[in-house]
Amino acid sequence: MARQLARNEYTVGWVCVLPIELAAAEEMLDEEHKALEDLQDENDDNIYSVGSICGHNVVIGCLPAGRTGNNSAAAVATQMKATFRGLRFGLMVGIGGGVPSAEVDIRLGDVVVGQPNSTFGGVVQYDFGKTNPSGFERTGHLNSPPSILLSAIARVRAREFRRKSRLSEHVSNLSATNSQFLRENAGEDVLFEATYNHEDDPTKPYNLANAKDRKARPSELAVHYGTIASGNQVMKYGVQRDNVSADLGGVLCFEMEAAGLMNTFPCLVIRGICDYADSHKNKRWQSYAAGTAAGYAKEVLCVIPPPDVTKIRTLSETSNDTRPPVHYIPFLRNRQFTGRGTTLQELRQRLLIDGDCQKVSLAGLGGIGKTQVALEFVYALKENRPEYSIFWVSALSSESFQQACDEILRELRKSRRIGGGSDANVKEIMQSYLSSKQAGKWLLVLDNADDEELLFNNHAEQSRGMANYLPQSEDGLILITTRHQEIALSLARSNVLELVKMDQDERQQMFEKLLIRKDLAHDEPILTELLDELNSIPLAMTQAASYINTNKITLSRYLKLLRNTEQDLANLITKEFRDDTRYAKSVNAIARTWAVSFEQIRRHDAAAMELFSFMSCIEPKAIPRSMLPALQPEERLESAIGTLCAYSFIVRRDDNDVYDIHSLVHTAKKLWVKDNGLARKITAEAIDDLADAFPYVSFETQPVWRLYLPHVVRICQQGREIETETWSRLCLSVVHCLMHDGRYKEAVAWAEEACGWTEKSLKEDHPVRLESQFALAYTYDRNGQIPEAVPLLEHVVATSGRTLSEDHPSLLLRKRQLSRTYLKSAQVPEAIQLLKYVVATYGKIMSENHPELLSSRHDLAVAYAQNGQVSEAVQLLEHVVEIRSSLAEDHPEQLVSQHELASVYHTNGQLAEAIQLLEHVVEIRSSLAEDHPARLSAQYELARVYHTNGQIAEAIQLLEHVTTINQTLAEDHPNRLSAQHELASAYHVNGQIAEAIQLLEYVVKVRSALAEDNAWRLTSQHELASAYHANGQIAEAIQLLEHVTTINQTLAEDHPNRLMSQHELARAYHANGQVAEAIQLLEHVTAVRETLAEDHPGRLASRHELARAYHTNGQKLEAVRLLEHVVNVQRVKLAQDHPNRLILEEVLAMYHMDLRNGSQE
Repeated sequence: MARQLARNEYTVGWVCVLPIELAAAEEMLDEEHKALEDLQDENDDNIYSVGSICGHNVVIGCLPAGRTGNNSAAAVATQMKATFRGLRFGLMVGIGGGVPSAEVDIRLGDVVVGQPNSTFGGVVQYDFGKTNPSGFERTGHLNSPPSILLSAIARVRAREFRRKSRLSEHVSNLSATNSQFLRENAGEDVLFEATYNHEDDPTKPYNLANAKDRKARPSELAVHYGTIASGNQVMKYGVQRDNVSADLGGVLCFEMEAAGLMNTFPCLVIRGICDYADSHKNKRWQSYAAGTAAGYAKEVLCVIPPPDVTKIRTLSETSNDTRPPVHYIPFLRNRQFTGRGTTLQELRQRLLIDGDCQKVSLAGLGGIGKTQVALEFVYALKENRPEYSIFWVSALSSESFQQACDEILRELRKSRRIGGGSDANVKEIMQSYLSSKQAGKWLLVLDNADDEELLFNNHAEQSRGMANYLPQSEDGLILITTRHQEIALSLARSNVLELVKMDQDERQQMFEKLLIRKDLAHDEPILTELLDELNSIPLAMTQAASYINTNKITLSRYLKLLRNTEQDLANLITKEFRDDTRYAKSVNAIARTWAVSFEQIRRHDAAAMELFSFMSCIEPKAIPRSMLPALQPEERLESAIGTLCAYSFIVRRDDNDVYDIHSLVHTAKKLWVKDNGLARKITAEAIDDLADAFPYVSFETQPVWRLYLPHVVRICQQGREIETETWSRLCLSVVHCLMHDGRYKEAVAWAEEACGWTEKSLKEDHPVRLESQFALAYTYDRNGQIPEAVPLLEHVVATSGRTLSEDHPSLLLRKRQLSRTYLKSAQVPEAIQLLKYVVATYGKIMSENHPELLSSRHDLAVAYAQNGQVSEAVQLLEHVVEIRSSLAEDHPEQLVSQHELASVYHTNGQLAEAIQLLEHVVEIRSSLAEDHPARLSAQYELARVYHTNGQIAEAIQLLEHVTTINQTLAEDHPNRLSAQHELASAYHVNGQIAEAIQLLEYVVKVRSALAEDNAWRLTSQHELASAYHANGQIAEAIQLLEHVTTINQTLAEDHPNRLMSQHELARAYHANGQVAEAIQLLEHVTAVRETLAEDHPGRLASRHELARAYHTNGQKLEAVRLLEHVVNVQRVKLAQDHPNRLILEEVLAMYHMDLRNGSQE
């Protein structure tokens, strides 16, 4: 005889829609119970089947015949829940339309189970929402199944993986008992193309040509887990099915009832697939599909121990309070809120879908929009989850916390949730009520939880921290907003979401909403620049929009103000504005918002404040940890950095020990320091810290000092108001770095600043004063300011000599630099004399390969080369290059010596060696900035050698590039003039005579300010005369060359410059018909050049020119003999088709012919 149980003994509610689904459910009962006589309430129209499955007492309800849809299902479930007060959860079991896809191979008869994912809770109502200008927008959110059912799914799936599932057994037993549930009765499983729709006339056969070809599957029955789409109409078109599914991120099944249950009748939705949600409907598969769904439901119940079910709250207890929810939200919804979709979805996922998280902290920089995100979340919750009460508590101060608790208690009493009584312990009353079951579902927002002392003070009972008053309930959720990462972790453990800057689209949409004149946002490049400048921080953007709206200015004007002066920026970020979505007494200006956090750090972490104050004096980006003040022990520094990171004021770059500060935060911090009267003190301390931390400037330490340099430059700029000796030394460090980088003009400015302070503050022979003067003279030298460099260096050397020993490294270094500068001012004898002394002194006290000795030998070789002592120069430089070959390939000292050796090879006629070396140097230096002096110098020298080697096109290309880059230098800068001179010379050879003359006349004019015997001045006059000659301006050429030759008489007889001017004057005489004078000069030059190598270009050129003069003068035999020698040498040196060789051979042939013709006469 069937048992009869009391209605409150039934714990599982099973809802189905169709009679066939009801039949399948009843067949699954292990035991059928006798219907209760007192079962029906007067408000319950349902007729129930009762029984047990695997020890669970189950009540089964079916929708009335002909009724379908969400509302009908909701009505049945509501009545069932009211009648059976002991129900713990529900099952919605029946048939549905499958959504086959490339990802999921769904077949007819398969089972689909609604399982939550990152977007939906297992079921989505796809046709519920609103229409707006951008289209249809779904609204609302459906609950996930209860935790006990999700745990059951995990168990069932585990059994599937272990091949211990009893689903097939349940289905087989069903069909054995009732043959209409047999799969064989269902017919063939055919899937048609989505675009193929069946004719309205069901008697017409399907066109199987439109059927999809699918591979056989190992198992007839499969279970799929994912999202079920629920709507109020039947889905009957394949294309629409696929489009809706794609829009929802991929669903597995369509049906019509589940959406009506999920938020009022906590249940698991199980569907057997009877069709493919397209136009090819037939009812043959409904029975089998209903059976497989019922079989899966039984499998779920069989893995849940009945005692576990009785431990959880009944559905009646969960929703026993039918009174409307209570809402205390002190702000209206922000209708201008936009973006943050990812964060809002993550909050929904953690708090509402996953079901295993009751507290979440939303952490981020002040002004990043945490309160606005929380506000949008609670209004969305109020709209989509009306069963939740919502309470908003401000943690700005103990007063604001108390006031919020007072307001919440007042609202609860208004709704009769709490009775009257004493208000002496409002916070305890609120905490106690929300921790009770009668409070129902609620969300509490603890906003601006930034003060550790307010939150966690446990020193005395009367001053318990706010965190101690937070309620705890299985039905309650808490959302915390905080600037402090440590507070976020303390309150929510690992459930912390960090709110970062808005992305490109979000920030543009937000800013456009804030503007009165929407057209201003149409200038996208300016808008992007402005939002970048504001760091995409919402509060800064709101403040900017308020200013723009109030003052009716353009975006570009506001951007200009931001970038103008520091005072303009300070005024903008401290200007208050009205914002109804923020607390009435709170500060809205972004700088003042952060000042609150600065004060908190000052009170609670002195080391972090010290560190942050230091950072306010330097650049906000790329701050290396190694540069920070040394806090001991090391853990103190680590903790201080952690505090600043926790407030999001600084950000660590990946895993590197390099940090960045938001630029607006940086400015705000500077303002705070200034407002607190600390600017001078902190700047002075920062200068001392950086002077101690700054490394010795060298090639080897450049990875470090390059990181430090921008920060040191900034602190030196700020330190002008508090000039000290330490500040001066730090300025000199800047000078040395800039000199390494070839930024000579900037180096001069800093050296002048440092020198200015030492000259007015220190004695004449003070080491720091001499060091700064030497640095200034050195920068003058490298910047081409030779007239300023020479007297200053002479003064430094003389003053140093009175206090330092002769072999003191500083004195020797200063003498060496003076000799270099002498060379640039054409004081070659003085340079050589000094350098010989320096080399000899270094040789006594240093090893052979000591860098200082090598450098002084290098300089002496340069002087020898300039003095025409080429062989001595080659010998010295080859020695230096050999020793320096052990250095890194890109080491500056190795490259400098290779460069100089190549230059001397050029002078010595060793063109192949020169080109090989210089091409290597140019390639290595190509990694430097385009305008780096060292890179330009190598390109210039290579162009000169190309020129000499007849590679005129390559020479011109390089020289035009160098000349263009050098336009930024002063008009009289030696490097600029040298490049122009050389380019003009190449133009001359290339037949571009007019361009050559124009450039050379300019160079000669600028160099006329130099001394009459200056080598550079004479060289340019010589080249201009040569161009005049080529242009037929012979008289002008002779006049210039006679002047140059006369001045050069002071040089040694074999000096290259003297010989070159004599050679060129002889050519001009020859062209002017003064052949005798030409021969006299050329015979002298040729005789002197006999000491050069036989194939030296200079020696060959003078012989060639003398042969021409002999030929003109009728001395044809002498001409032939000389030219034959030149041609024979060139045949060994030049390729057979080299233009120069071919021309010489042609001229020699002509001379031979003339000689033969003369003999016949």
